[in-house]
Amino acid sequence: MKKTLLLGTLTVVALGLTACGSTPSGHQKTNSASSSTKQAQASSSQTSKATATSSASSSSQQQTYTDAEYAMMAYEKLDGQGMANLQSNADRMNWYQKGNKFSVDFGGHSTTMTVNNNDVLVTYDTATSSGMGEKNASVTYIKAGLAKEYGQYKDTLDQLIATGTTNTQQRDGASSDSASVSQEALNKTYTIAGHTFKPVWVDSYKSYILAGTNDEGEAGEWLANYGLTGTDREQAREELNSSYDELYGRN
Repeated sequence: MKKTLLLGTLTVVALGLTACGSTPSGHQKTNSASSSTKQAQASSSQTSKATATSSASSSSQQQTYTDAEYAMMAYEKLDGQGMANLQSNADRMNWYQKGNKFSVDFGGHSTTMTVNNNDVLVTYDTATSSGMGEKNASVTYIKAGLAKEYGQYKDTLDQLIATGTTNTQQRDGASSDSASVSQEALNKTYTIAGHTFKPVWVDSYKSYILAGTNDEGEAGEWLANYGLTGTDREQAREELNSSYDELYGRN
């Protein structure tokens, strides 16, 4: 009888221990499942954020530009003097378009930009120590690179194009420029950065330009390549503007 009771007691104790031992195992499975769910949620959230960021970046890169804007970007890339400098000379800038070809000048030599599917070919006069040379040089810029560097200036590019186009229309459509130049102004010489310039009629422009008496070429183009910096450059720019104002009686 005692043996029977003892065996029964051991059986109950064994069952109790088994039950106690099963609880932590089940708890661990629950915690594991919960942890997996949280990790999956976190991973999903990170993926969503990455997708959104990628989408925004892609949208920014996919912004489209007109051929004229690409052409102006390419000219600025070649010029390399900054958008502020280009804006400060916009009143003298002339802008032309014929199909996918664009050209810009400031009263003298012109630079031509041919806009293709993926790039822009820029053709320009090579610079010499005394001004612009006679041989043409060329450089090609990839559109994607131009957009990355100058896309942020889209509004400014459009303003420059509009101003240059208006200047061209006014100049090409009005021979009044020549009529407004007095004989006295035509007989004068103008000093810019220590060099002398005289008025010369350019039939294709239907206007007079100031050309150097020592093969400097058109004053504005020559000055852009003369290498002046700082206050010397600013003073020369003032002399240039003042000379053209005097030539055309705008003083």
